[in-house]
Amino acid sequence: MPPVVAPERPPAGRRPLLLPGLVGFYLAAVTLFMVFVLHLSVSPERLLLLMLIAALVLGRARLFLADWIPFLVLFLSYEYLRGLSSKTGFSAHDVTGLERTVSFGHVPTLDLQGTFYHAGQVSWYDIAATMFYFLHFAFPLVLGYLFWLQARPLFLRYSRALIGMSFAAFIFYLLIPVEPPWLALPSVVKIIDHTLPSYTDIPGIPVPATVYHWVNPNKVAAMPSLHAAYPLLGFLFGLRLWGRRVWPILLYTVCVWVSIVYLGEHYVVDVIGGAIFALGAFFGEDALTRWWRARRSPARLSRSAS
Repeated sequence: MPPVVAPERPPAGRRPLLLPGLVGFYLAAVTLFMVFVLHLSVSPERLLLLMLIAALVLGRARLFLADWIPFLVLFLSYEYLRGLSSKTGFSAHDVTGLERTVSFGHVPTLDLQGTFYHAGQVSWYDIAATMFYFLHFAFPLVLGYLFWLQARPLFLRYSRALIGMSFAAFIFYLLIPVEPPWLALPSVVKIIDHTLPSYTDIPGIPVPATVYHWVNPNKVAAMPSLHAAYPLLGFLFGLRLWGRRVWPILLYTVCVWVSIVYLGEHYVVDVIGGAIFALGAFFGEDALTRWWRARRSPARLSRSAS
């Protein structure tokens, strides 16, 4: 019988959420300031700098660089390859029919936009949905940083699952490109074009029109939705560390799912695909960890006996 993997817990005697809460607030505040005030994209390398500053203050800079540089190299490699996957020449698939089958004859994006979107007017929930969508890169890195601060072994497992899931999704994008609703259906409004800050009025940067077009080079990587997968994977690992106190991440996950469908960036079936990938990565990493620990245990016993 394989050994049971014990839940990751912070060291006894420490206030478990004070330090991650303060650092999380710092990273969230600076990230939102970058997006909505400075009109800068939340790229991994910018987040690396912000997290390095916090690590310096906490006296953990060397450990941070040792743990995070390999992770970010792999993460950035995935982002680069994701853009290349749209240039393979494979025909993109329209999954609107599958969406109607899953949604009982409806296209939820059309229903949501028909109810809430008003042409020529940007509502508060349009901005909120854009914010949830645009934190796609920031959220998994910030959450991983909080894991790293409180339970480094859990962060290492989370980073393995995140990278493995991302590259598995890349292979899917490579072989089966899928159109998002805004590309497949002419009646779907690409709301992000109206809510993100524009670069057209900045001297020396004539294109692209919005931040979104600069950070999203692959237009046919809709399924599985990693926008849906990343927060769910974070929730599953957070549940292991924080238990019931992880409910804000679950709320965030639901908000992301609703937002990406409303914005016309993903179908519900894309969200389902992302959830399947997240569950597969979580339980797959768990099985791999159990196998590795079981494999190492006999080796340790034999060395002790000798």
